[in-house]
Amino acid sequence: MSKLFYKALRNSHLKDIINDLQMASSDLGIDFFGVGALARNVWYVSNNEQPRGTKDVDFAVYIPNTERYNELKTKLIEKYSYKKISTNQFCLMSPYGIPLDLLPFGKIETLDNEVTLKEGKGLISINLDGFLEVYFNGLITTEIEGDKVKVCSIPSVVLLKLIAYDDRPENRPKDPLDIDSIIQHYPNIEMELIWTQYTFLYEEDEEHLTSYKIGIKVLGYEISKIIIKSSELTTRIIHILNKAIELKSDLAQQMIQDTENETVEQKTTILKLLKTGIEEGLKNYCE
Repeated sequence: MSKLFYKALRNSHLKDIINDLQMASSDLGIDFFGVGALARNVWYVSNNEQPRGTKDVDFAVYIPNTERYNELKTKLIEKYSYKKISTNQFCLMSPYGIPLDLLPFGKIETLDNEVTLKEGKGLISINLDGFLEVYFNGLITTEIEGDKVKVCSIPSVVLLKLIAYDDRPENRPKDPLDIDSIIQHYPNIEMELIWTQYTFLYEEDEEHLTSYKIGIKVLGYEISKIIIKSSELTTRIIHILNKAIELKSDLAQQMIQDTENETVEQKTTILKLLKTGIEEGLKNYCE
């Protein structure tokens, strides 16, 4: 379990928000974990990389029904001075001026992995594919100045960002860039994992892949561990990657960070390696 400092995560009131949520959720018996930028930055800082700034904080909350979700929001509003946001019923404005996204998953979801709230205006329905699988198979616990906080593992971050961008590409322009940045850093940051658990990829390599490319395949293997028990989620992730590789979506194009030195072909090659790693991992872990 890594130990971090709040200051390093570049969110001045993150400690206050986490403490508020811990107290409010504890009273109601609700479990939660950090997603998105928080989980990404925990990974970066834990490995001595520079985090990226973020204007909001996202947490997934394990909820049995809409009533319990509303109880959590009400407690944060009445006891901790949070405020509703009229355009988004899944977000509260903290008293520190930082938006708090509360993404409910669990029994509250429909069979289509959707959550629709009966009250309010603006955003009242979201798709939460993958959250339950991440909850059971893709979390880590980090310690931030004595506070133990569950967050997504980095393979879980990539998984959820692939889904989120596929659901609402017009509202998620940063997701492809985050995915690309994580993939670029992964082979170097996770070198110990690669050499302790995945040396067989070097031994079986007939294409003379670089360590960087093998690292991308390892990320795919790690994602496969999260989705392996869900055929529906597995089918969806492969479909998302196929669309991007075949340029039927703009994911590969949007992953380009340096327009002068990077090409769509390079990004589709990366996605092919990621997909290959997922498929090989699914086959390997099923045997």
